[in-house]
Amino acid sequence: MNKFSIAVATLLLALASFAQVGFTISPPKYEFTVKPNESKTFTINVQNTTDSVLHVKVYPNDWLVNTESEMKYFPASTLKNSCSGWIYINPQEFNIQPKSAEDVRFTMNVPNDVYGDYWSMLFFESTPFNFTGSDMIMLAGRVGCTIYSAINGTTAKNGDIIGLDFDKKEYMVKAVFENTGNVHVRVKGFLQIFKEDKMVYEKTVESRLSLPESKTNIYFPVETELQKGEYILRVNLDYSGSEILEGEKRITIN
Repeated sequence: MNKFSIAVATLLLALASFAQVGFTISPPKYEFTVKPNESKTFTINVQNTTDSVLHVKVYPNDWLVNTESEMKYFPASTLKNSCSGWIYINPQEFNIQPKSAEDVRFTMNVPNDVYGDYWSMLFFESTPFNFTGSDMIMLAGRVGCTIYSAINGTTAKNGDIIGLDFDKKEYMVKAVFENTGNVHVRVKGFLQIFKEDKMVYEKTVESRLSLPESKTNIYFPVETELQKGEYILRVNLDYSGSEILEGEKRITIN
């Protein structure tokens, strides 16, 4: 067998093995309101979609998103707004039979002196588990359930547009939203471009997550060529707060 055939056979074996390791969780996200000193229990259903026994571990992680909405993970209970340390998971580790489901419960034990918004990620990780004793390759997989816990009566939604510009190289408008409140929000918006009081372009974008005390870049691709001249950019951002934010900037295309 030549090297190419060996490579193809190895790839096919890996893909076949990967198909034997898979599961889903439901729901993929929890957002709820709690009170100080309160305990609440929730359930996550784990569905084994394979023909093999899976060994699953469950554990919390901290996380943040940067200005580009990219998620970064950290050890549990290391970040300021983490609720990872409040979470008790049962069971934390278990086997799940082929084509079957298991319920995992987690209890939030909320401390007393808390306010605003807290979050965590519950990771469900399948570990290599070769129950047949064969030489079949087993691969691990991981999916997460996002947890948001807002403290009742203590949250405030506030935000502002702190930047607005047109990137001529990337041909897009960038608005910078600053979350000045103490709760996560989802920011959606639309762009209008005017030339001589006539609207020549309009664009709506999907919402982006913005965490408290953070900045989020909102991009509006300009999918039409702007001719030479002066234009006015108008951006509206809606974060479900008390007002819709408006930003305006005049630009010149040479």
